[in-house]
Amino acid sequence: MDLKTIRERIRMIEDLEEENRISKELIDGALENSSDYEESNESAKEAGKIKKKIKDQIMAEEANKNALEDVKINREEIKTLKEILSAELAEFYTKNKTDEIRDASGQTRKFKITVRLLPKGKNENRDSYGRYSKDSE
Repeated sequence: MDLKTIRERIRMIEDLEEENRISKELIDGALENSSDYEESNESAKEAGKIKKKIKDQIMAEEANKNALEDVKINREEIKTLKEILSAELAEFYTKNKTDEIRDASGQTRKFKITVRLLPKGKNENRDSYGRYSKDSE
């Protein structure tokens, strides 16, 4: 695999993304010009407001607030653990040249290494995983 092939593939992806952007604009324009769509969209917005109001009332109950806070804390912990695991598996793969590992229960688990190309010119304020750092938000 040479650099020329990689560059050509990047160009092809960018061309298709641009084509999709243009097509999406055409579709959005067609939807905006449909009175039936606009009418049903307004009805859906009203129903959404009612749904949100009921949900907010339910979520205001103390037990639900506590459960939601527990879920939030657990999600943050899971995210951190997955980031650490990802780095550990990448290192394991580099050292052992295998994409399989036995878990705590003794079962063989496969993993995959993925690589993403970051958008052009948008690398400022990103961490090593390509996410925007929390300091810049």
